[in-house]
Amino acid sequence: MTDIQAYRISVADSELDKLSKKLALSTFPDEELDEAGWTLGAPLAKVKKLATYWKDTFSWRDAEAKMNQLPNYRTKITVENFAPIDIHFVHQKSEVQGAIPLLFCHGWPGSFLEVTKILPSLVKGDAKKPAFHVVAPSLPNFGFSGRVSKKGFALAQYAETCHNLMQKLGYTEYVTQGGDWVCSISSSTLR
Repeated sequence: MTDIQAYRISVADSELDKLSKKLALSTFPDEELDEAGWTLGAPLAKVKKLATYWKDTFSWRDAEAKMNQLPNYRTKITVENFAPIDIHFVHQKSEVQGAIPLLFCHGWPGSFLEVTKILPSLVKGDAKKPAFHVVAPSLPNFGFSGRVSKKGFALAQYAETCHNLMQKLGYTEYVTQGGDWVCSISSSTLR
């Protein structure tokens, strides 16, 4: 566990400046198909509103500060036939004796942030609900985890990544949570 390091999210100003310029230079179609609604993707008015919000209102630094209040870590995880991958994860241990280790995987297009609203109640538990030691990774190729550049990284490798992370944290037995395609990752860790 010696290579598990506390991690601080810090996107370079140059990247934020580049995003701001791209948003300012965005062009949109003149019109959309009549009454298409959401059947052909997001309506043009919604996309324009979102782009304006990101350009003029959204503060990445505020969001970054909020994310940095979480117990963020990074470590290298080895997956068979692949180079080691830098994995970002939130690891919140419960103070409750006998707390259950929980691997909380995000879906697509989700992120580790999916756990944040329920994290306090998961680690606290009470007389009617168990408490959990929560591990919420950014899956490879997502968020603040590294990218895999070799062909063939599929569900089995995502599952191996998560399992190896849990093992590295000292959890030989754990429960999993995952919706949409991640339920396949969660069930694959059982093999």
